[in-house]
Amino acid sequence: MLYLQKGNFQKVTRWIAGKWMSANQATLFGCIFVALVSSSFYVGLTNEKLRWALLLVPLFLILRMMMNALDGMLAREYGTSSVSGEIWNEGLDIIGDNICYGILLFVPGISKWPIVLFIILFWAAEFFGVFGKSMPGGVRRHETFLGGKPDRAVWMGLMALILFFSPGFIEFAGHYILVVCFFVFMTIVIRIRKIISESKGKKYESYTWIGK
Repeated sequence: MLYLQKGNFQKVTRWIAGKWMSANQATLFGCIFVALVSSSFYVGLTNEKLRWALLLVPLFLILRMMMNALDGMLAREYGTSSVSGEIWNEGLDIIGDNICYGILLFVPGISKWPIVLFIILFWAAEFFGVFGKSMPGGVRRHETFLGGKPDRAVWMGLMALILFFSPGFIEFAGHYILVVCFFVFMTIVIRIRKIISESKGKKYESYTWIGK
């Protein structure tokens, strides 16, 4: 649902890019913030003396979202949009989520299977989002039920804050992630239903690179 505010978010963050930042630079900064999110999560949860690093997780997630919003906007603004650029954008987004949240698999005390389920589900959510472009109507689906990429950033940033103020919550982190999994699952359902709904009445052809 936060994706509906992307336009406003872009307007707020556009000033950061000024006249010096290119789309590729925004992508690079986004990758750096992904690494910082992952590092802050791991260090904050495995070193008691550095637990303050968890406070940086929401900040780095916000900065990552800013860069994600800026890269596409700057590419369109400067006329540098391309097929390869979109492929890199979609690929780095999902890989970035894996790095940001997959690091929790290496943190002692957190149940592993909810994290694995979370990763599988957000891969599926993004797959069906992109899949919409290949269906009649050709639109990238961004509908969410509190489980889109920005929503996930909010949920995981909130979890980092909870774990900073209440370290004992790590025992329930798996349950927390399962709740987020539910939202991501519902997001998948909504995107699939929307693809089917938008395709009704439109011509559909199935084909591969070797033909129909």
